[in-house]
Amino acid sequence: MDRKIKLQFRLLAPQAQRSAIRRLALSGLDDEEIAARTGWTAADVRRVLSPPEMPVVGPWVYEKAWRSGSSGGSLGN
Repeated sequence: MDRKIKLQFRLLAPQAQRSAIRRLALSGLDDEEIAARTGWTAADVRRVLSPPEMPVVGPWVYEKAWRSGSSGGSLGN
């Protein structure tokens, strides 16, 4: 049965796989348990569950570039 579940998981689209990983984490499973159920490595599971990195530049810089009509080359003065 375990092989069947892993195969079904691998046949899912990438976005569906990531959603399934998040649901398993919300159900209380840790990274290693999720990895064992899905056939992924614990590092891959952690990569899906880690929050995206925030940009170093504050949002006001992007707004300033947008207002000045900059094409996004340099965000400085």
